Amino acid sequence: MKKILLIIMALTIGMLSACKKEALVTVSSNIGAPVLKNPADGTSIAVTAADSNQMLTTKWQKADYGVSAVISYFVQVAPTGNNFKTKIVIGATTADSLQITYGGLNNRLINQLHLPANSASTIEVRTGAAIYGKDSVFSKSVKLTVTTFKVLAPDKLSVPGAYQGWNPGAALTIPAVTTFTYEGYIYMNVGDYFKFTSAPDWDHINYGDAGGGKLSTDGAAAGLKVDAPGVYKLNADIQALTYSATLINSIGIIGTATPHGWDASTAMTYDVATNKYSIKLNLVPGALKFRANDAWDINYGPADANSLIGKLIFNDPGAVTINDAGNYTVTLDMSQTNPKYYAYTIVKN
Repeated sequence: MKKILLIIMALTIGMLSACKKEALVTVSSNIGAPVLKNPADGTSIAVTAADSNQMLTTKWQKADYGVSAVISYFVQVAPTGNNFKTKIVIGATTADSLQITYGGLNNRLINQLHLPANSASTIEVRTGAAIYGKDSVFSKSVKLTVTTFKVLAPDKLSVPGAYQGWNPGAALTIPAVTTFTYEGYIYMNVGDYFKFTSAPDWDHINYGDAGGGKLSTDGAAAGLKVDAPGVYKLNADIQALTYSATLINSIGIIGTATPHGWDASTAMTYDVATNKYSIKLNLVPGALKFRANDAWDINYGPADANSLIGKLIFNDPGAVTINDAGNYTVTLDMSQTNPKYYAYTIVKN
């Protein structure tokens, strides 16, 4: 029993001694703070979608505590001029460098430091060092100018291209359908290249060809190609970075109120200047709806089947009800300028 007690006492004393030794480590009274070597003071960074995976490297000369021990380092970022009262830590390490992607830094500046999106702000960066979680010292800070990036979906995309002289300021547009998706009908008088731009200029994001129906945000990317002149139904998703351009050979009316019933479409005439289709013809009581290319891939039904003037819904199973036989002018407005949707009118002559 005494031997066991002595062993326990010895272990206890050894543990206390070890703890005491760790606690008694004495650092220099004149600690050498880390010296930040990279990035250089005055560095400017403009974050874009294309370079979001590029790395920002922070590198420093290690701190000198005058003892041999593991030193922990951390990198702090703060808005300029607040003396790091508001700050974030972008990483920690025991090495002499740390990396963060432009995208990661960008998101933390916007979401945690609440710096404005798509705008230049000046920040301060410094490296801190600590030993056993104590005796923290900091490098001299450096200032960086960072232009943050955030996809702020525009309410429409401009569609400059060869068909109109590559002038985004005068280009036709397609409006937003949802936050990041766009759709519209545009007539191109040549089979050639075009692009989508997030603003009516080349100074913002422009979307080119990444291959396989994908969009590229690289401003130097090649344009998107259509093979023949004509009306195109354009769709773009600037979040998924996808697009399609469907040639519309014809748009017509179909249904029991029309000359061919449900067997075939009756083609309408397209007006390039107004982006409208129209036809004057005799109708009988029955159903009428619109479709493209004499097929059902692209078809539209009315928001209100009982209205002769109204909004069209893509791939809607409904049809406009024609109650009276007579001669009518049917117009389909695909411009989406006013109102902001595809619209139809059926007027008795």
